[in-house]
This record gives sequence, structure tokens and C-alpha cells, in this order.
Amino acid sequence: MNFDGKTAIVTGGAGFLGSHIVDKLLDLGVNVTVVDLAANAKRLSHVVNKIEFVNLDISNEKNLKSLKPADFIFHLAAYAVPNLCEKNPDMAFKANVLGTYNMLKFALETSAKKIIFPSSALLYGKHPKYLPIDEKHPIEIGSVYNSTKKFGEDMCNYFLENHNLPVVYFRLFNSFGPRQDTDYFIPTVIVQALKQKEIEIWNAEPTRDFTFVADTVDAFIKAAESNFVGGPINIGSGREIKVGEIAKVIAEKLDAKLVMLNKTVSGSMRLSCNNFLGKKTIGWEPHIKFEDGLNETIDSFIKNK
Repeated sequence: MNFDGKTAIVTGGAGFLGSHIVDKLLDLGVNVTVVDLAANAKRLSHVVNKIEFVNLDISNEKNLKSLKPADFIFHLAAYAVPNLCEKNPDMAFKANVLGTYNMLKFALETSAKKIIFPSSALLYGKHPKYLPIDEKHPIEIGSVYNSTKKFGEDMCNYFLENHNLPVVYFRLFNSFGPRQDTDYFIPTVIVQALKQKEIEIWNAEPTRDFTFVADTVDAFIKAAESNFVGGPINIGSGREIKVGEIAKVIAEKLDAKLVMLNKTVSGSMRLSCNNFLGKKTIGWEPHIKFEDGLNETIDSFIKNK
């Protein structure tokens, strides 16, 4: 598809993943509107003159009347840190459930060509029944964050089945890359190494499935240009990596001491994504090696302090 001259709305576009989607859309010649409540959109400072930035609360449906229609809607605005959702469930449901409903309704009323919504692989629970995890794996609610993501998926299905809204939704595994917050593992370890010259790891043995952010962004673009509608589609690398191995690489690169605390892990010991459906439905597969993505991420943190 030729995206040149097309229009897109990116809700949550000032966030980690959203800002990278904005970059890619601009590279493709798309006219981008970012909708976000961020008081300081630092991640967009390099493109601030190339986008329209709208400071708007999507949980209030009346606010959406001021939004112009767009060809594509990438709906990433969310209360996205699970432990913060537990502490503030009212805010989580307002942003993640009501905000998602409003954007789906907006997409329907404005005849958007496609709306894309990221759910979470956390829905598969802390203790997977089998690996690698495919989309047929049982899900577990068990938390405020998971509840809001499941509501989001259900609303996507409702609008698709009852109103033929062209919607695609993903279950994202662990994305990482430049500009990510220290609420997440890899940025936390890098910042520890840079600031303290020491990295503390609870346990070296758990595995996770990390996807470099450029590959994750590619999934959103492929979903936008494909004829596929529906979900869920897993977006993950399909490669298991021990967190201890990641910490060791970061420690060596940044000349930091690595301390293993050998504490009991509260979450899953292993996670691995079966990404076959993404290849089948939207033609997506990851291309960037984890090691290359990690080096780029470390270098970006060094450069931007």
C-alpha cells in the first residue's frame, strides 16, 4: 500500500511505542495527528513540527467531536503499567475501557479504513500451560490491567461482528527499545548500570520473549495495509532469552557489577511466543536480532543520558 498522503490518528502517540509508530508513519508520508494527555511530549520533540498534537482526554466522548476523521487509527492510549492499574482501578477502567470504546465508536462513525488496538500477552497468565504460547492458549484475568485489556478485545469483537468495523487487535509480548520507561526490565537494568555501576537481578533464570520496537511497529503497519480484520494476533519474536543473560550483556557493555539476589520469582519462569498466526494473517515476522536491538537501545540511553 502507498501510505503517502494518507491520514492517521495515534492515540498515546507521546508514549514509547506510540512515538515509534509516529516516526514510521511520517517516514511513509502519512499526515499524523497525535492524541495524548502528556504534559511533556519529549519523545516527539524531534518531530513536533511535522505532526498535529492534540491534548485530549479520549475517555470523554464529547472531546472527540473536535477530532478530524483519519484513514487509520492506532489506538495505544492506555493506563499501561499493571501495578499502577492495581493502585488506581478507576483511572485504569476510565482510560483503558471507556477510552477504547470511544475510539472504536469514533472509528465507526468516521468510516476509518482500519483501527488497530494492542492488547497484552499478560492475558496468558503467570504460569503458561504450554510453550510456545499461541492464541488458543487459555487466558487469565486476575488483575485490573488484564481485565481492561480483555474488555478492549471484547469491544473490538463486538464492533467487528455487529458493525463490520475493520479492526485488528494484537497481544503484544515484551517490546523494548529506545525511549522506553524504567517501569520495564531492560531500561531499568541499563539505567542501573549507567547511574550506579551495579545491576541487581532478583533471579537470573526466568525467560522472556523480547521484540525490538521497530519490529513491533512493523506489525502495526502491516495490519493497517492488510485485508485482515479480527484478532487476537500474537506479536513476539518467538525466542526465549534468560533475563540473567540480558543483564550480563548490559553489565559487560557498561562496565557494571552484576549482583544476583537469587530471590523467588513471583511471575512466570518462562515465556515464549508462537507468532505463526501473525505471519499467516498479516505477513508479519520479526527481522531484527535481539542483540542488535539491545545494542541500539543501550547506545540510545548513553546518548540521551
